[in-house]
Amino acid sequence: MLAAVDANGIPVLLAGPDAKNTALRLKQTPHFCPQCGRLVVVRAGDVNIPHFAHESYAFCHSFSEHESPRHLSGKLDLFKWITRTHEAQMEARLPDGSQRPDILSGTIAVEYQCSTISASLFRSRTEKYCARGLNPFWLYGGPAIERKGRFIKLIPFQRLFLRYHAKIGFYIMAYCPDTKLFSIYGQITPVTPSLCLADRLDVNITEMTFPPSSVFSKDRHFSLSAFFDEKRKWIDRSLYYSNARTHPFFRAVYESGRNPYLLSEEIGLPVRSGMAIRNHPVEWQFYIANERKSGSIDEAAAIVRSRIETGHLKEAIMPLAPSMTPEQAAADYVMLLNDLKMEIRTDSKSMGGKVQREEQFCLAYEKQIIDRLIF
Repeated sequence: MLAAVDANGIPVLLAGPDAKNTALRLKQTPHFCPQCGRLVVVRAGDVNIPHFAHESYAFCHSFSEHESPRHLSGKLDLFKWITRTHEAQMEARLPDGSQRPDILSGTIAVEYQCSTISASLFRSRTEKYCARGLNPFWLYGGPAIERKGRFIKLIPFQRLFLRYHAKIGFYIMAYCPDTKLFSIYGQITPVTPSLCLADRLDVNITEMTFPPSSVFSKDRHFSLSAFFDEKRKWIDRSLYYSNARTHPFFRAVYESGRNPYLLSEEIGLPVRSGMAIRNHPVEWQFYIANERKSGSIDEAAAIVRSRIETGHLKEAIMPLAPSMTPEQAAADYVMLLNDLKMEIRTDSKSMGGKVQREEQFCLAYEKQIIDRLIF
């Protein structure tokens, strides 16, 4: 923590070029956590930046996690960045004392999260901020998002930072105190349950506005034929590593007398809110295609929800994009089919025929599908 109070309740902040001298001077006087009221000690070594530390974190709800040097350094960078143009408080104490954002500027509560926390805690903190009329601005500060060739791999914790904006689709904002760079991963589109396509934009902290803004190219670097290739690879891997007889999707496909490789091209397409479901699009779209009767949006949404409740599909937890739900993904899929003016067609009869049909499908519909991924 970078802020504390002295014995008279006067706030003390360890920030700025003279922070180390200030910390050394304060070492001889008692200081206290403004949240729990317990004694804190001043740390001012040669490695980490000057800060206050609890002797024990067990009794402080706001600082129950030890702050790493990376977190302290990043938080200080962000505070300096924000106060260039806006008033802000470091580690502001909210009225009822149950929360303490890293930085509070107006109604924006900045949380710079480097260590992994549970989805339930992330969602609880977010909901509490919103209930107070605050806008929670979560910044990812953990290990760099892993690249897998042209894709990125998002672990469940990183997915908690997903937001949605009409102009850039799903996006994540990260900050690295070592490079002083914001990294914005935008236009994130799932290709498999773990891999996503994404555009990345790096902006130096000196060039970023607060609140942040970014501009991405309107051209999507997205290939529907490559998406179909990855779908085949996903089926290969899934069949190799799992028991097809017990896997809900493959069992349903085989019980219907069909082949997962030969399913019609309309089953397993990328849609705008597909991140809301932690399964491959071919899985949940097969359930819709196989079980629907009326073809309505409500029916598709009910099918997806039923499969989630039975454990055949997994709902993604995205506290910062609450409007993006599995039901919305189902709605987007039905609207995509309506926009393409097509029904679910019969399956291919051979892999050779399947490849030809996919090529024809891409030529006819790729642009419309990509256009619907981002408004």
